[in-house]
Amino acid sequence: MGRSLLTLLVFLSVGLASAQTLKLEGGWVRLIPGPTTAAYLTLSNRGSTPIRLVAVSSPVAAKVEMHETVSMDHGEMAGAKGMRPVEAVVVPAKGQVELKPGGMHLMMMGLKRPLKEGEKVLLIFKLEGGKTFLVTLPVRLEAP
Repeated sequence: MGRSLLTLLVFLSVGLASAQTLKLEGGWVRLIPGPTTAAYLTLSNRGSTPIRLVAVSSPVAAKVEMHETVSMDHGEMAGAKGMRPVEAVVVPAKGQVELKPGGMHLMMMGLKRPLKEGEKVLLIFKLEGGKTFLVTLPVRLEAP
């Protein structure tokens, strides 16, 4: 099953324009102890209009934020890595965005229970304009 099981096609219609397709693949949730973890996946846009992911939620977390990893470039923290939230993830027309360790990712905060390796976690994606769709990702100790 592998990668094809993790692929979800979502058809979005924008007004009277032709349908766009957002493809999600290769997703997983990191298994780590504690109340916070991260989720990763690749978002591909086959359409001719950018798609904006504006929010993510999950029944297993108090909140899910979209984050990017940044390098500190001054002061005592120069060279260190940090994270900052982003308001939206824009998937360009005919392009893709990879949410991965060390880059953009989804921070799942306030986990309501410990996760188990191999279980499936539901994420609810909300796009600009109000469309939502569900994604189920496996919990793993390491990247597939």
